[in-house]
Amino acid sequence: GPLVAPTRPELVPSEFIFHDSAAHTACLERMLRDWACGHHMLLLGNQGVGKNKVTDRLLELLSYEREYMQLHRDTTVAALTQTPALTDGKLVWQDSPLVR
Repeated sequence: GPLVAPTRPELVPSEFIFHDSAAHTACLERMLRDWACGHHMLLLGNQGVGKNKVTDRLLELLSYEREYMQLHRDTTVAALTQTPALTDGKLVWQDSPLVR
């Protein structure tokens, strides 16, 4: 994808601790190659292995925004596509980051 200025810079990951290693660099290189080709990415791994850290580092380097969605075994299609929000004291449903 092209490099563009973020419209919501507060969503660009920054100020987090990232310890670079040869494995991290290799992973980031593969992710960057996929990103440059326009491929989508799905990172799978056990909890705590560093998927979010590596993703945040890539997005920080690219100045790309990130919106986090927690997925679990009970996640529904509705939860993936809409999210509740309070607007003027009323509960409204908005498009989730996945479909915006």
